[in-house]
Amino acid sequence: MLYELFKFLKSRSCTEAMKLEVFDDKKSLGHTIAGAISFFLPVVFIVFIFYEIVEHIYKAGKEKLANFLGDIVEYLFGLGATTLFVRILCG
Repeated sequence: MLYELFKFLKSRSCTEAMKLEVFDDKKSLGHTIAGAISFFLPVVFIVFIFYEIVEHIYKAGKEKLANFLGDIVEYLFGLGATTLFVRILCG
């Protein structure tokens, strides 16, 4: 998987390599919610990464690497938004 990522980034210019498909399907909200929950239950991170790797292997050839990376960004968005909200709320 890391080799695919390296090959993907090397084969395109910087602007093309950064075209991630974020919030592109029905599961996007679930990825964001998983990120939010993982702030309180860090084990969700391990489950989410395992799920994404299995999904990427299962959908080999059907899902682009940009979609895989987009799912990770959606997760990190939920985690970041929750972190900011809790830090602002709790001081």
